[in-house]
Amino acid sequence: MTLPAWTRDLTPHIGAYLDRLCVPEQVGRYRPATAGLTPEGERVTLGFSCYAHKIVYMLGLWDTLPEADRAAWNAYLLSFQVHGNPLKDWAARNAFVDPVVADTLVRQEPRLSWRERLHARRHPSWELNHFRRTMIAETKQAVATLAQVGVPTHHPYDAFPQQPNDVQIYLAALDWAQPWGAGAQLATLSVFFRTEAPRLLPAADVTALVSTACGFVDEVLDAETGAYFLGETPDHGNLINGAMKVLTALDWLEVPVHQPERLIDTCLAQPPRSEGCHLVDAVYVLYRCAQQTEHRRDDIRTYCTQLLNMIERHYVPQEGGFSYNVGASQTVYYGVTITRGEPVADIHGTILLTWALTMIFELLGANPDGWRVIRP
Repeated sequence: MTLPAWTRDLTPHIGAYLDRLCVPEQVGRYRPATAGLTPEGERVTLGFSCYAHKIVYMLGLWDTLPEADRAAWNAYLLSFQVHGNPLKDWAARNAFVDPVVADTLVRQEPRLSWRERLHARRHPSWELNHFRRTMIAETKQAVATLAQVGVPTHHPYDAFPQQPNDVQIYLAALDWAQPWGAGAQLATLSVFFRTEAPRLLPAADVTALVSTACGFVDEVLDAETGAYFLGETPDHGNLINGAMKVLTALDWLEVPVHQPERLIDTCLAQPPRSEGCHLVDAVYVLYRCAQQTEHRRDDIRTYCTQLLNMIERHYVPQEGGFSYNVGASQTVYYGVTITRGEPVADIHGTILLTWALTMIFELLGANPDGWRVIRP
């Protein structure tokens, strides 16, 4: 099909936008936006380096970089991994730590929500608070980014359950009435099972962990919607975003989508909210399901065409990037205020909507040369 005019020449435009975000003479360091940065936004860098790394990979530009630049960028990411446990917290042992993010979170009072306290009572050794969730999430982001180009971490990260019974307890303690958050934890665990666990455990033990996780997903599958949750059906956004996280886990676990036709019907029932995460999550669900079935393929293409119109509203042509919100940049990163939300593009919106476009283009049979879908 013929794509909208605004989607033409996106590769050089997005590439030029990244060039404006990069910090001169420091390969791999990127700012979150071109304007409106807070002091913390000027200094946070690990996550934004991962975002830029993935964008370059998706656009097919990674292999065109000089080998020295690729090696320097990977080394920059690896430089954020601590050795041992200097922060004196189990979740930060051998973690990837952005000092600005860690310092900001440490200053915040470490209060637990009632759900976190319930989790702690059920399994004290895996107590999760915002600091720990962030350390784990940042580490997963870096590990997955490096794994995409075949680079292992310096030290295996081991802050995850390594016995089948512990995996079952860990997953069961998550709030599956809120599948977006619970699914994110499952996805993170799955990344570690495939990247870090084989460096720590015998192959049979890794297989047992994967099997336990897969068995748990069966328990939270909802036959009516094809999504994954427990209790009352969540609102559509939480339902689809949660399904996206679980499908990400299934990708790493190398397990097919359980009920792709039902999930396609559920996703197509209404459009997503016009925010970066909601847009890409809806596309990802359709993309993964469409790999297994031809169900409602014409409706999927029509839906994707509508999403292109929504994504265009996020495009800032004078910059070449996308804003996370329509007319405003993303303001917060893991609790750290990074921008004042000015009407400019931002790196978070750009990675999410570039990723959405890679999948939409494939679903429409119009993928630009060199573009490729990442494994999140």
